[in-house]
Amino acid sequence: MMFGVILLIIIAYYMFNSSKSRGPCCMNHQPHAKEALDLLSERYARGEMDKEDYLERKQQLSGKKQPISTKKG
Repeated sequence: MMFGVILLIIIAYYMFNSSKSRGPCCMNHQPHAKEALDLLSERYARGEMDKEDYLERKQQLSGKKQPISTKKG
């Protein structure tokens, strides 16, 4: 009986501590999307991709319908 209580306490402790270190719960994916968009913007600013690639990838990451212009300029 005592072993079960100790095991339950250890499991509860592990669950609460590990969830705090990983950040927000799975319900909100915005922080990950924000990080990806930030990285994408940095790559574009460094000249690692052209404007078309940047806009296409940004649209995919944000999940929004954005018109992609193929005009150079």
